[in-house]
Amino acid sequence: MSGRSLQDKSAIVTGSSRGIGRAIALELARNGARVVVNCRSRVDLAREVVDEIERIGGQAILFQSDISSEEGAKSLVQACIEKFGRIDVLVNNAGIMIREEIEKIKNDSLLRTIQVDLLSCFYTSKYAILDMVKRGEGSIVNVSSIVGMIGLRGATAYAAAKAGLNGLTVCLAREVARFGIRVNGVAPGYVETEMIEDWPEEHFAKILPRIPMRRFAKPEEVAKVVNFLAGDATYITGQTIIVDGGIMID
Repeated sequence: MSGRSLQDKSAIVTGSSRGIGRAIALELARNGARVVVNCRSRVDLAREVVDEIERIGGQAILFQSDISSEEGAKSLVQACIEKFGRIDVLVNNAGIMIREEIEKIKNDSLLRTIQVDLLSCFYTSKYAILDMVKRGEGSIVNVSSIVGMIGLRGATAYAAAKAGLNGLTVCLAREVARFGIRVNGVAPGYVETEMIEDWPEEHFAKILPRIPMRRFAKPEEVAKVVNFLAGDATYITGQTIIVDGGIMID
């Protein structure tokens, strides 16, 4: 992979104030991309990401919006085009996980999970593609999860949304390939982020022996795969790359 594979490209990373999204925004910036850092609420953390990108000599702006609504997603894409003149890369990373057994899950939790983890990707992709088609190129990378493939007790809504995202990736790739637009996904396993910080120790004790590499991923390891799919993977589309330390082969 080249060191500046995204030179002069413009990218949006949704949910990029922390965790995997933050690592992706920084990785794309290191490889030459101008980045729109997006958040719904943690503006303070998003501002820190923008500042860090600027410290390493990159260009970035912060745009706060709730992309679970179509209008919020549309305004995010428009902000990128207005600032940088185009959108070359869209990374759909924003997501939430609400762990509740199915008999206890509240309707609000179910709807919010589907809206954030799945519908937001429809909305952002819809408006990004309108600009990409004009130039006959573009790349969309959806951050999914192995939970959408193998499940996780108490995460039925999350698993359903991520499984839907995997289907979206394949179908959208077929739909837009003729315009020179690639659509791929990344499905991480367990990653060291805030999403799993409040999980009980006994849960980790059960999981680690199932991971052949005997450790969780770092956000930066996922970000490198996203960067590859966004830039150098010019003949790959419709694929979801698993980044799980070997869980799926165990």
